[in-house]
Amino acid sequence: MELWERKFTLKMALQVPGHSWSLTQEDNLNPRSLPYGWYQFQQKKCFARFQCSSCPNRWPSAQVLVTFHMHLDARERRGQVKMRPFGQKCKRCGGGKFEKPKFSEKNVERILDNVVLTIQEKLYWQPVANRHLLEPLVEDYVEGPHDTARCEACALGICYLRDPAPKSQPSAPPYRFAATASRAVASPSGPQAQRVVDTRDGMEVVNCVVVIVIVLLMLAALYFRK
Repeated sequence: MELWERKFTLKMALQVPGHSWSLTQEDNLNPRSLPYGWYQFQQKKCFARFQCSSCPNRWPSAQVLVTFHMHLDARERRGQVKMRPFGQKCKRCGGGKFEKPKFSEKNVERILDNVVLTIQEKLYWQPVANRHLLEPLVEDYVEGPHDTARCEACALGICYLRDPAPKSQPSAPPYRFAATASRAVASPSGPQAQRVVDTRDGMEVVNCVVVIVIVLLMLAALYFRK
């Protein structure tokens, strides 16, 4: 955590001199509960490594979620950021503890650059049109789908990769609304159907008149040539 704090303090001192900013880690930070005056930024698809505390197993992941809450006291020129990286459980020993992710210095830099950019945009109203959020670096080979059963964010129901419709619960048939709408358009009834028929009849009359006019013009041209 010391690396995060040191780099964040330096970045904010360069971007907003004269203001004091702090970064702390809170394991109980709730992404669904944001106090008034605070802003939230979520860094998705972070790459990190994990070390099981119960067995020698180690594993990488490229789907780690880190949540940041940020607040600025403009009168005191003091800002505060709280962060929470969400952990994963060991697949080998089945331990019940969510292990904390460990990030490389390069990815810490990228993630904090995105946090600073969000602070500039949301709290200082600085134009950031030509600047874009950076994607975290994937520093190792990662195979297989996201393990939702061992993801802390999934367990809390806040993971961006969480299946919104669990397989154990019945879900509504897909595209039901679209199918209903298409049948209504394809098979109109009542006054709407009558309007469709009247429109088609009117178009047929117009087409007949156009054909008759063309034929008369052709006959008139032949007559005057003689």
